[in-house]
Amino acid sequence: MIAVYLAHPYGGDENNVEDAKQMVKRLVKKFPETVFLSPLQATGFLYTEIPYIVGMEMCLEMLSRCDELLLCSDYQGGSWQESKGCCMEYAAAKIADKPIYSISSELNLSPIFSPLREQLGGRNLEGKKL
Repeated sequence: MIAVYLAHPYGGDENNVEDAKQMVKRLVKKFPETVFLSPLQATGFLYTEIPYIVGMEMCLEMLSRCDELLLCSDYQGGSWQESKGCCMEYAAAKIADKPIYSISSELNLSPIFSPLREQLGGRNLEGKKL
């Protein structure tokens, strides 16, 4: 079973928490062998209680424990590129060489970044199997 982190813009808007929650419910039905983690459900309630950077550190710790990143491509307020938190999560996943996908509200996945190991067909730069 893999763990997948769902990055959804928040900005203190509780409608985004509900949107992410509904996405996770639908994702679990579509991909029953996958664990989906949503930081909005895990730490969103702390948004006004702790400094922003501390909250993001918690999110990035959760992301570090996941195998892949899903970024919401459309939601009530726009796209993940407009969220500084989602952009930080994108950068962290890319640095960690994790697969990154954009996900639409219809649950359509589009690859954004493939780790080097996938680009090499499961082999390292010397051609040895990983």
